[in-house]
Amino acid sequence: MPELIEPLATTRTEPEERPLAAIKRVWPILLVVLPLFVPEVVAEFTPLRVDAALVIAGILPVIIGWTYSPRYAVMAIPLAGILNALAVLVFGHPVATTLFMVCIAFMVGLSALRGLHPVAAFAAIQPAIVVISGYHTVSFHGATPGQVGQALICAGVAVIGGLWALLIGATLLRDESSGPPARVPPRIVAFYTGALVLMLGAAAYVASTWFLKTTAGWVLLTVLLVTRPTYDESRQMIRERALGTVAGGVGAAVVATIVSNSAILVGIGTLAMVVAAVLQLQHARYAYFAVFVTAAIVLLDAQRSNVFQIDLQRVLYSIVGVALVAAAVATAEMLLGRSTSTAS
Repeated sequence: MPELIEPLATTRTEPEERPLAAIKRVWPILLVVLPLFVPEVVAEFTPLRVDAALVIAGILPVIIGWTYSPRYAVMAIPLAGILNALAVLVFGHPVATTLFMVCIAFMVGLSALRGLHPVAAFAAIQPAIVVISGYHTVSFHGATPGQVGQALICAGVAVIGGLWALLIGATLLRDESSGPPARVPPRIVAFYTGALVLMLGAAAYVASTWFLKTTAGWVLLTVLLVTRPTYDESRQMIRERALGTVAGGVGAAVVATIVSNSAILVGIGTLAMVVAAVLQLQHARYAYFAVFVTAAIVLLDAQRSNVFQIDLQRVLYSIVGVALVAAAVATAEMLLGRSTSTAS
């Protein structure tokens, strides 16, 4: 990861210097993060507003890729577009959905050979939601494209987000790439990939068969984000994902209770996403990132849903995903022992 800034937790300053030092450390990151969300804000005032979240879906893998090397950021743009288009096309077809998520499992798992599994995982999280919950229909002056048209729109919005992130990276992060990440040994990658295939394949089939048009896609999302190549990494993510999701969900529900204006909720949700991005670039604990990104997703969708019901469902499905990974880790360690050092 780039040394854009030192994590707050590791900075040694005198007590009276901490507020000023914190501002000095956060300010350069805000100069990068705030412009990233301009396309999303603009989309809220166009017919594409229902697909505004796809801007973020294109931005995240590109920015994470940029932290390693610009070429990884460039590669993430078509990947995000293709995955988001395919997610629309397979929606409603359990077998196709299962095969799609199995392919994603192979992609994420095998990308660990080059240490790029975080980039691949973030490119796959929005498609993992869409294949179960469905996609928003975009209309232009009364004309509504069909499923293929909607798939192309989703791909286009994600690509726009990716291109914008690439522009921001080239402008403001030219010297912040750290170089290729550490590669994961093939033996560990084999177990990591196998675990993702089993969990995502089974969860995708169950969710697309019996829980279609619900937020059960958060089980898939959680598996993608929590499962890591090693036992210890996965255990840490299990704890922090559970804590962050619950805290973020509860916080978003409280905010939605107090604020009823949808435009204000979108603004607060965007602010929460900005904070999440800052925390990501600061290498902060994943629990803190999970709090704000969960709150952001809930609030950005608040104007189109029953906040309490949907929020509760997301939290519960996230816990199911965490439990699935925890069970996989415990089972693998019992059967294979720690000598493999795998995540599952």
